[in-house]
Amino acid sequence: MPSQNPPSIRALERGIEVLRLLATHQGTPLRALHAATGLPKPTLLRILHTLERGGLARRSIFDGEWRRRADWAAPAPTSDIDPRLVEIAAPRLAALQRSVLWPSDLLVHRDHSMVIAESARRLSGLATNPRYHIGYRVDLLLSAPGRAWLAFCTEAEREASLDHFRSHPPANPRSAAVLRHEIGEILARTRARGYAVRDACFGGGEEDIDRFDDRLDAIAVPVPSSAGVQAAINLVWPRRYELRAKVVEAHLAELLATAAAIGAAYDAARRDAVLRDAAGRR
Repeated sequence: MPSQNPPSIRALERGIEVLRLLATHQGTPLRALHAATGLPKPTLLRILHTLERGGLARRSIFDGEWRRRADWAAPAPTSDIDPRLVEIAAPRLAALQRSVLWPSDLLVHRDHSMVIAESARRLSGLATNPRYHIGYRVDLLLSAPGRAWLAFCTEAEREASLDHFRSHPPANPRSAAVLRHEIGEILARTRARGYAVRDACFGGGEEDIDRFDDRLDAIAVPVPSSAGVQAAINLVWPRRYELRAKVVEAHLAELLATAAAIGAAYDAARRDAVLRDAAGRR
């Protein structure tokens, strides 16, 4: 008599189906998962939270979209943002926001811009401009995170970016002026005080402030690691409050500590990955 296959576990099948739909780097909103699976949203949310508790999935604090955890996905292409860095930063950005009230972003240098990788703005009650999203690019020469990265990255990385802009002058007139006349002094001041500030004529994007102005102010610090400056984190607040000096006095130490904690945890995660790979080859 032929053997029969044992019945499958339906709940497990559903969890596997949802996990397959989650991309590592591109977030998937709940509505898209609902449409793809046909599962009731309460059931879908239970599956997602189970996957999250099991370390298989995570939900971005910025856009609320779901992603597969880095440990359970194929390695990201070298041009992509390392999801381990984002996963490490997210709870620390959330904790910083709860402590200081103003939100922070994690931005990573890619292709001569700073790219938003995670953000605590949604947690703060500070209105988020609709154009902001994971992957949004901001000006390297004018933004506080861009200046933090330029000031503390390696000399070779800095010169490569500045050479790029010399060969491809920025369209933003203020960026072009900073490149020609001010960037050396700006970066020297940034290194001396240990943090960067956003340019007074920076509106939050890559275009001129007359075309887009998010009406915010910011300071930023680098995220240090043994692999170099991987990213920068900032603190942002409404510019109309003129709080920069107070924010620096009250919160710079905590911002620096958060950046250092992210960098140290990222170093540890990379070491663990190397050890796992070595053990797997034995």
